[in-house]
Amino acid sequence: MSTSQFEWLVQIPDKANALQNRLKARPAHLENLKPRIQAGQVVMGGAMLSEQPSVGGTPDMTGSVMLIKADTREEILELLKNDEYTKQGAWDVDNAKIIPFKCAVRTAM
Repeated sequence: MSTSQFEWLVQIPDKANALQNRLKARPAHLENLKPRIQAGQVVMGGAMLSEQPSVGGTPDMTGSVMLIKADTREEILELLKNDEYTKQGAWDVDNAKIIPFKCAVRTAM
């Protein structure tokens, strides 16, 4: 696991009509991220939404955003390609944006 201090803002759109694939892959996706989160490689992450859901409503997820520590873009692409969301046909990794990032402010949830 990377101990890099380089940070990257990663935006991964979902493929068209991928919501069911995303929901099916979600438990494995989250479980597989745990070691990366505990190691400090995945700093934050979550789903992009088409709009804010109503109270108790199911969010319409359209992709993901993550803040990742890694040495290179290639390291991040490898992580994305091996993620359960990609394997189950949810993420459109070919259109992911991997942006060098320097966080100025962090607050806990």
